[in-house]
Amino acid sequence: MKFGSLLGLGTLGLALIGIPLAAQEMTTYGGQVTLSLPAGPLSSTDWLDGKVGGGVGLHALIGFEGGHAIVPRFDYTYFKKSEDGVDRKVQMYQLGADYNYFLSKQVNNGPYVGGGLGVASTKFELTGFGESKSDTPTTVYGAASAGWMFTPHLGAELRYTWSRYKPDVTDFSPRGYTGKPTVDAPTINASLIVRL
Repeated sequence: MKFGSLLGLGTLGLALIGIPLAAQEMTTYGGQVTLSLPAGPLSSTDWLDGKVGGGVGLHALIGFEGGHAIVPRFDYTYFKKSEDGVDRKVQMYQLGADYNYFLSKQVNNGPYVGGGLGVASTKFELTGFGESKSDTPTTVYGAASAGWMFTPHLGAELRYTWSRYKPDVTDFSPRGYTGKPTVDAPTINASLIVRL
């Protein structure tokens, strides 16, 4: 694992350990269903051609006074492009934590903004003509989000994530690349949030 991944893991661990649990205002659990749009190089015609993907996830919301919240979360996102008998699949697994600030100063109520860090592992897979090749590099990711909790149980979120990978999959990358290409893999995600 590279230094950046270790730094991201360490930062995430310290953030989660440092949460003063005695100061909690509330804790609730939930999930999200997501439509995801690849952006940057990943959306080019040679990669995923801007095909919309889908995803699901789980999270916990740990709320504090004044509208502050920590949201540990897991997200899974799937993209697929099929062309001329060849399937390009990208599966993203992200484990991290977001900080959310609710503008109403009441956790889990109304509009909020946030940001987060985590660890992402993405499987790049190429299948076709009787062959299958894949690679699953791991890296850190960053996220920025804005959302609205319409009720304590239902909300919506728009979230931008950014990560960088070096997949080792022959012929997966766009023409002209050699070796392990560097792939910036930002995504724009629109989610429906359901909480217990």
